[in-house]
Amino acid sequence: MITLRNIHKSYSAGGNQLHVLKGIDLEIKAGEFVSVMGSSGSGKSTLLNVIGILDDYDEGEYLLDKKSIKNLNETQAAILRNTFIGFVFQSFNLISFKNAMENVALPLYAKIGKS
Repeated sequence: MITLRNIHKSYSAGGNQLHVLKGIDLEIKAGEFVSVMGSSGSGKSTLLNVIGILDDYDEGEYLLDKKSIKNLNETQAAILRNTFIGFVFQSFNLISFKNAMENVALPLYAKIGKS
């Protein structure tokens, strides 16, 4: 379902180039559960932003459901995010009057409403 091949991502900061993702290869099949762990500054958030189609990558190939996600416009990216990707944030963006399960299930309600 998610395939990353040789993904690279760099940021420019104050005239310096910071190479954050250096040739990441990853395959996540439908139904698999995956965790991303590492020390602070190791590129976890950058990787998740690329996987979530929130940030573009510089080099490599990213396939989501066997389709390339390179050079998508915002509308195309939003449709793919809504169809295939969900986020559960660690400490913010949760609806305070809902419990953890209700927060996680919230995108499902939108999909049921479209049926």
